[in-house]
Amino acid sequence: MDVQENYTKIFLSYHSSKLELVAHLSKILEKNGIPTWYAAKDIKAGENWDTAIHTAIKSCRAVVLLFCAQADASIQVKRELSLADKYKKPVFWVRVERVEPNNLSYFLTATQWFDWLDMRDATIEKLISDIQSNALATCDEKNPEARREPNPEADPGWAKGVIAFPTERDAAECAARVYFAVAQKDPDSSVILPTGRSATMIFRAMVRLAKEYGECPFGEAQLISDTETFGVWKEHETSRTRHIYELLIEPLKAMGKAPSAEQLHLLSGIYTDSDPVKDAQKTIRMFPPSIHGVSVSPVGEILAYEVGTYNEVNEIIDDGPRIVEVGEHSKKYIDPNQPSKSILTIGLGTAMSAGVLLILAFDIQKANIVRRLLTGTITAGIPATILREHPNAYILTTESVVSDANVKDLAITNKTAKEVAEWIISN
Repeated sequence: MDVQENYTKIFLSYHSSKLELVAHLSKILEKNGIPTWYAAKDIKAGENWDTAIHTAIKSCRAVVLLFCAQADASIQVKRELSLADKYKKPVFWVRVERVEPNNLSYFLTATQWFDWLDMRDATIEKLISDIQSNALATCDEKNPEARREPNPEADPGWAKGVIAFPTERDAAECAARVYFAVAQKDPDSSVILPTGRSATMIFRAMVRLAKEYGECPFGEAQLISDTETFGVWKEHETSRTRHIYELLIEPLKAMGKAPSAEQLHLLSGIYTDSDPVKDAQKTIRMFPPSIHGVSVSPVGEILAYEVGTYNEVNEIIDDGPRIVEVGEHSKKYIDPNQPSKSILTIGLGTAMSAGVLLILAFDIQKANIVRRLLTGTITAGIPATILREHPNAYILTTESVVSDANVKDLAITNKTAKEVAEWIISN
């Protein structure tokens, strides 16, 4: 096989039971100027099957999977997606049966997906558009096998900066410093605190650094949490409010540096004499958010917006506070002990309205979504990609994450947490 010839092609992965359908999909794509490669068509008689597939995936432009129950159970399809993951190829999966990924969920949850249940050719138009706008960016047209060398002057594209620190602790310190500086600079605003593991590290950093920032590091700014388990009270073990109090507010209070009770507007998981959604709406309206640190899950979930749940960006990009329902997968990711599937979120639109947006991706499991954020297209199917619409966003991550994501050339390194925080504030 001529690798140079193949690098513009889309590799079609499928179960043999869908041979007629893959041939039809190939014709649709090629009619729209997208050349394809699939085994039944392109492996010549006598050619080694495994070698041909390996070479085709290594040199292809992207992979499109026809997803069905048989494909989910296929060892060959799993091997093909493993190769796509190894060579960092974009994967688009086209669902042709109303089933969810099980055996292939590791490879598919953070990728673009489409429903083709109606088998109408017009339904593939969005796939064609996304392939044309996204997949070419992942290959070097002159040498598809070459990895890009680090380039300190490289433009990260939509992000104001991709900052990679030696450790998660350094990344958390940077976030903490930005929070304090923005809060003190904008006393009539609110600061939206993240939740999750990244939040734990940031809260610890805030407690360590509090003595550097005066009587109250948050100044007069109001504090809001970005999500809360709906249906539980603030003392429940799965309450985000409890988490913030235990790791941040109480330690600051012990130091005499806590925000006042009037500054705290942490989301409530229960109805009392007021409506928690309306309370959050009122706070955000009165105190526009100046900063938000959004923790991105490894599959692209944010603020309880679940991967694969939404089809149109316009459905959610302007959302204010609301209650969302999550599936079992996301519920387990958020907290396996969570008693409720309902989450109160500040809404994606609120995050998008913050003056500074910090996208938090500290641990190595988030390498794939960091790569997807920087090189993929915006799609409601992966809610985290919508953050690309924010005009003042920074990705805070680690050197190991950007290395694994193969985006080192887009990252700023060799800067201290304090230097980066000062740079973000000055921008």
